[in-house]
Amino acid sequence: MQISMNMTDSRWDEERFRDGKDLEAYVRKLGLDGIELLHCAGGDPSFFPSGLIQGVHIRYRNDWLDLWQGNWKGLEAEYGSLAQAEKVLGGLDRDSLRKPFEEDLALAQALDVPYVVFHVCDIKTLEFFTYHFQHSDEQVVDAAAELINSLLDGKGYQFEFLMENLWWPGLTLTRPEITERLLSQVHYPRKGLMLDTGHLMHTNWELRSQEEAVDYIRKQVEAHGPLASFIRGMHLNQSLTGGYVRRLLEKREEAAGDYPARLDACYRHVFQIDQHLPFTASRMRELVEQVAPAYLTFELITSDRQEHEQKIRQQWEALR
Repeated sequence: MQISMNMTDSRWDEERFRDGKDLEAYVRKLGLDGIELLHCAGGDPSFFPSGLIQGVHIRYRNDWLDLWQGNWKGLEAEYGSLAQAEKVLGGLDRDSLRKPFEEDLALAQALDVPYVVFHVCDIKTLEFFTYHFQHSDEQVVDAAAELINSLLDGKGYQFEFLMENLWWPGLTLTRPEITERLLSQVHYPRKGLMLDTGHLMHTNWELRSQEEAVDYIRKQVEAHGPLASFIRGMHLNQSLTGGYVRRLLEKREEAAGDYPARLDACYRHVFQIDQHLPFTASRMRELVEQVAPAYLTFELITSDRQEHEQKIRQQWEALR
């Protein structure tokens, strides 16, 4: 099992280290095999020493389905105008949507990483606070399969393409029929799943403890039967934030303001839900052993180098 930590190539993350050698020494000191990299627009992947990047997390858009399907009214409702939509999305055609994905896939190929990660989800800023969704799981995974096939067919990539669960419309790993629907439509032979433990926890607002979360996640994995063999990677983290979501949905008030203001509110809101804390349940190791992923990422959110090291060590202690 390859064990990595998450990191972006943003200046905010890279400035925690003197240089790439300092980062590599930090990674080795923590007993990790490398980095799962989330490439950022304007980021500098050359900061990382050769071989340290073990996987690439492809950039993602929360709202992309309307553009993919040419739903101009939906784009106008979300962004205020087609001009604003074009500014945010980089264009109003499928090629503009595919471009950042293609860039990240090319980067992964150049780095010769064994796997990439791709979010399968669609949600608008108008939906973040209400959970009144325009699109169903079925609609999102059907369109995602079309998009994925357009990115991968005939390209000759060798990495594993791992599709990650979220808690909004799309792949949630709570409905095996949806998981099968997605996998059956993706042509790429080296397709698989990336199980994010925190994201799966967010589909159950009644969880009160990490131990309950272990039981819940194991139940969802077991419900997938033979499909569970497609789970090749795991993002290990936890957040017990169901109470926050329940209080939020008592109001179901949309975020106020124009698109930039709503987007800012949504980012702050998401971090209230998806806190990416170490998963330290006493039986967490049983879950990891059940899934037996080829790739395990300690995917944590921290404010500085020292905090990250502390939380990595917490995660190691729980795993051991």
